[in-house]
Amino acid sequence: MQYRTKRKFSNEFKREAVKLSVSSPKTLAEISSELGVHPNVLSRWRREWIMDKPDSKQDKPVKNEGPDKSLRQLEQENKRLKKKLERTELELDILKKLEEYATKARR
Repeated sequence: MQYRTKRKFSNEFKREAVKLSVSSPKTLAEISSELGVHPNVLSRWRREWIMDKPDSKQDKPVKNEGPDKSLRQLEQENKRLKKKLERTELELDILKKLEEYATKARR
């Protein structure tokens, strides 16, 4: 039976992976699949590198300077704005028809 050896990642790789996961609007699962690591491993690295632990071997913690909004929030905002646009277009159509009706009535 063949056993899988435990992979070792350098601190530099971990640091860059955490920076990428924090700054990207992509999900943790998408980023971990791109990097070839399990999402739980990347999540653990994020906890270790973002939080300032005095007993850790890292140089400096990574600042959590992620995007302003997550992908889910952007999708929700996009849906809300599309709905608002649709309603505004409907109101504009109603006003145009009302104007046509008013000009016909004046004649």
